[in-house]
Amino acid sequence: MSVRSLPGRALSLVLALFCIAGGLWLFRVPVLRAAGAFLIREDALRHADALYVLGGASLDRGREAARVMQAGRCDHAWFTGSNIPTVLESMGIPLPEADVSLQAAERAGLPVGRGSAIHYGTSTMEEADAILVHAHRAGHDTIMVLSSKFHLRRIHRVFAHHPRAGGITVLLRGAPAVQFREEEWWRYEDGLVMLANEYLKLVYYAWRY
Repeated sequence: MSVRSLPGRALSLVLALFCIAGGLWLFRVPVLRAAGAFLIREDALRHADALYVLGGASLDRGREAARVMQAGRCDHAWFTGSNIPTVLESMGIPLPEADVSLQAAERAGLPVGRGSAIHYGTSTMEEADAILVHAHRAGHDTIMVLSSKFHLRRIHRVFAHHPRAGGITVLLRGAPAVQFREEEWWRYEDGLVMLANEYLKLVYYAWRY
């Protein structure tokens, strides 16, 4: 390769990088939207023996649980999670996530007596353990698991590979976020944080489990 050809090659490389950067900028919205859509793996809404609501994002999940139950899709709702939200703990209120979500659902219209708390689970994997044990003991063959929309891809993987999942059909339901719109997650700080955390957790769960 001659010395004279180096400037031309360097210019070609700069132009190629410029075109790539320009293309990414031009198509940034579809790319960002696709990054969020990949995480949402939701099943068609149909009847299940029981609804299980994972702990966390209690307002979002509680409201969606109430909507599912009001539509008559499940006979009873079970709320999991033993973590105590930091805000409540700082106020001296030792209320686990399961109870917080249950109360949010009742405020949103879930009839009293149609929901119960399962005070177990500090992670998605632990909650999956509790849910499948409970479902087997209750004789359920179809259950619905509800969580935030961006959590569904990871939850699907957890239940699909769980050793206790045999004989149980698991339907996934996503709760829309109150603090941001999933279709435009990059415009909100909460959306940025949730998406970044969820992709990190996908990698961690793939390595850990």
